[in-house]
Amino acid sequence: MLLALDVGNTNITLGAFEGPRLAREWRLETGRAPTQLGRKLLSLVRAGRLKADAVVYGSVVPAINRVLEQAVREACGVRPLAVTPRSPLGLRLKVRRPLEVGADRILNALAAFELSRGPAVVLDFGTATTFDCVSREGDYLGGAILPGPRMAALALAEGTAQLPLVEIRRPRRAIGRDSVECLQSGLYFGYLGMVEKMLALTLRELREMGAPRARVLATGGLAGLFARDMPGIPLVRDLTLQGLRIAYERLRGLAAGAAVLSR
Repeated sequence: MLLALDVGNTNITLGAFEGPRLAREWRLETGRAPTQLGRKLLSLVRAGRLKADAVVYGSVVPAINRVLEQAVREACGVRPLAVTPRSPLGLRLKVRRPLEVGADRILNALAAFELSRGPAVVLDFGTATTFDCVSREGDYLGGAILPGPRMAALALAEGTAQLPLVEIRRPRRAIGRDSVECLQSGLYFGYLGMVEKMLALTLRELREMGAPRARVLATGGLAGLFARDMPGIPLVRDLTLQGLRIAYERLRGLAAGAAVLSR
């Protein structure tokens, strides 16, 4: 069994793989991870729900990486493998500063190309919403980063004197009749319009680069909320976790090949 940890700014998603199949999934709040992750892993191991033969993780929160690695070693008895922009995954990062690319974006691109076998665009609706583009050769081309809907809602509540913090949901109408409805309309329909515009521009530029039929995939915690208004875009909830599985398999294959050559 392979345990994959997707460490995001809001949540840590844990996925247990049996071969290519995602058998189980858990989620923790990232802010509580330093105290909860070790206990959570130990409880799963002791209950017989998790027996990790290997652990792989990708993190966009460097401050907790050391604590995370220690928790994994103590609970699972294995050393976790980190996926970073330096990892030799066979995915060329064709951007100006490759080392600045977040692990989640690399993993999304890796999994998207594996699924599409051609050019792809990933929309990841998380704390931030990211657009990640993959060429027909499987190269990472870059993309865009937008503030996520929850971040925008929090900014409005904290940056104004009278606007409340509201739940992100799809309202029945665009014209709100009180402050809450007005906020929800703007945060949903306005955000959807922003995403649609960015996607149209992205696909146009990919066509100009010789990728006329890029496949678009959606993932992330809020992707399901917007899915009904994005017809034709499949929702792949476990895309980042699948990227971790693929990354582990590639890195393990390289290590095995190096071991054979050294004999």
